[in-house]
Amino acid sequence: MDTIYRVEGTLNQGFVGQITYTVCLEKAYRKMDIRFSFNQRTYGESDVTPGLIAETQRLCLEKYGQEKSGEEARRAILHDMKTELHTLAELNGRFIGCVHKQLLTRHMVWDGENASEGCVPQKEIDGVLQVTVLAFNVLKDQTRYELAVQAE
Repeated sequence: MDTIYRVEGTLNQGFVGQITYTVCLEKAYRKMDIRFSFNQRTYGESDVTPGLIAETQRLCLEKYGQEKSGEEARRAILHDMKTELHTLAELNGRFIGCVHKQLLTRHMVWDGENASEGCVPQKEIDGVLQVTVLAFNVLKDQTRYELAVQAE
């Protein structure tokens, strides 16, 4: 398959929103693969600082009325928190797929009569493709992502 569109970007901690990329397809395609990847899904041991633990404890108490010990906050930081980025595709203003899986790299694939889970099969792919990156939570500054569209 040929790469017909590719873009990279960077998101910072706390970003919530949508970024839509529009691609005017030059011809009709029968197969397409939209690949989305990003580099920082969770916190690692080196990210867990006394300040982050204290902030997590403060937010748990303020927002949920729950007191957390330092160790409970640490466990939550390492095991419960994650960056949530999803991808949504539309073709000529019609929904053709959305992927919510929490993977660092995911594919949305259309191949004639078949399509990836969460996607609607397309016999022919032509017109205007819009791919939206849906950001529900970004944990860390400088979270890099890449979006690539391949087709044949």
